[in-house]
Amino acid sequence: MPFADTSAIFAFLVADDRHHSDAVRAEAVLRSRRESIWTIDPVLTELWLLLRRETSREMSDRLVSGLLERGLRREPLRPEDYLRAWELARDWPDQDFSLTDRQSFATIERNRDLRAWSYDADFAVIRLGRQRRVSLELVR
Repeated sequence: MPFADTSAIFAFLVADDRHHSDAVRAEAVLRSRRESIWTIDPVLTELWLLLRRETSREMSDRLVSGLLERGLRREPLRPEDYLRAWELARDWPDQDFSLTDRQSFATIERNRDLRAWSYDADFAVIRLGRQRRVSLELVR
């Protein structure tokens, strides 16, 4: 069950995004396999803000709520996810991971579900686990 990052969902929804055709193909493959896709609330907030730049508030609302109505699962953040997000910032001082990305990494790590649908290079860079040896399997 792959995690969906802002970059993947945005690319799927916005036809002029450079990854749109890849995202449409990836979504079709996931759907054909009947795989559930999950994300976290900060991704949905980030997605809404990006969509709002492209379209109206009403359309942004409709697109994000439509994803949830069609089965995109929301995983709640836990207090330990916030703590782990700050640890990731400390452990990766040479990277400029956003707070949303770090919260995503923490939740992915906690769930031990290491598949992620993302076009963000940070998802290819991150290594999880205390030894920083576990890479994500990227859905593209």
